[in-house]
Amino acid sequence: MPATRTSRHGRVRRRRLRRATALVALAVTSFSVTFGVAAYAELQRRVDTLDIGGLVTAQTADASADGAHPEDPNAGRALDILVIGSDSRSDGAVQDEVTSELADTHLLVHVSADRSRVELVSIPRDVMVDVPACTTTGGETIPARFDQFNSAFAVGASVGGDLTSAVACDVELVQSVTGLTLDGFVVVQMGGFIEVVDALGGVDICIPAPLDVPKASLALQAGQQRLDGTQALAYARARVGVGDGSDPDRIARQQHLLAAMVEEVLSRNVLADAPALYQVVAATLGSLTTSPNLASIPEMVSLGLSLRSVGPGNVTFMTTPFEEYEAEPGRLVFTDGVEVLWESLAADVPLASPPVSPSAPPSAGEAATTPPAADDPDAATEPPPDNSAEALDAEC
Repeated sequence: MPATRTSRHGRVRRRRLRRATALVALAVTSFSVTFGVAAYAELQRRVDTLDIGGLVTAQTADASADGAHPEDPNAGRALDILVIGSDSRSDGAVQDEVTSELADTHLLVHVSADRSRVELVSIPRDVMVDVPACTTTGGETIPARFDQFNSAFAVGASVGGDLTSAVACDVELVQSVTGLTLDGFVVVQMGGFIEVVDALGGVDICIPAPLDVPKASLALQAGQQRLDGTQALAYARARVGVGDGSDPDRIARQQHLLAAMVEEVLSRNVLADAPALYQVVAATLGSLTTSPNLASIPEMVSLGLSLRSVGPGNVTFMTTPFEEYEAEPGRLVFTDGVEVLWESLAADVPLASPPVSPSAPPSAGEAATTPPAADDPDAATEPPPDNSAEALDAEC
């Protein structure tokens, strides 16, 4: 397996997502107007919730804080929401020998108090951290340990035997590592992801180089491809045998795919196509499990509409700064820069924009490189590969 690249910088991407930030809100609003109260109630029924109250040390901040009002219960304060990508096989989306409940995707979404910025921070699953003790729904206490980041969810699910325990342990970890009090969580299931893409009729995406990944049941030719739901899920999940096989490499592909899905929705004007709108919104909501405070469709709409003034360049994608864990090649550790990141989120100030890092993987098939140290006067100045969605699409 290729050596894991190291870096002392996080990777930042800025994309023009002004219309996309209010996409879900507008979709739900348009749907309720088009189909009426009965269909609106059906949508609300599709949203599953989990209550982890009493299982985590810090609870969600009170939505009735100063500045809140009926149109936006969270007005006047920043929000930090954890998005968890569950790799559970329980819904039959993936057929293999794996039976454990896994969460290989963690995205911390920060919405500024003035609703002028949205910052999305990806946390690699392979980062080694101090995992705090956590409590399951059955009352068992899972002891603290030094372990891989995604172990909190997996062990919580294994010991507790349910998704609630898994999420509680995951939230406990994220709050311990970041020092933040989360304002909610969203769990996205694999099977629902397939349904969303299929409801769109597939998604167009550029594949820079041929992909043949038997473990993910993925075989794609290079060039512009239209993926169905099963193929899109395989593309998002593939790691071993793709690029350098690292989780940061996979994170880049996931962001590439999400950007392509947003473009698909906007280019097809789904909001004006009532049948397609129903299928997409129903599939999206049916794939989510949320904290109770995020389960209300009116509040989802309110939050989405509060972001309608977010301008181009004010949506930031970032991967936490990391480097290789010398004691165990193939694993990672945070660098000192991560503390600055957490402090910036806590203070609700814009994230710094360090240079694109080699931790951002090169396009498929391109060799991984580690640039010289920035303080080396003889260092070459060739920039690292650009792996943004725009750059990947340009190769087609």
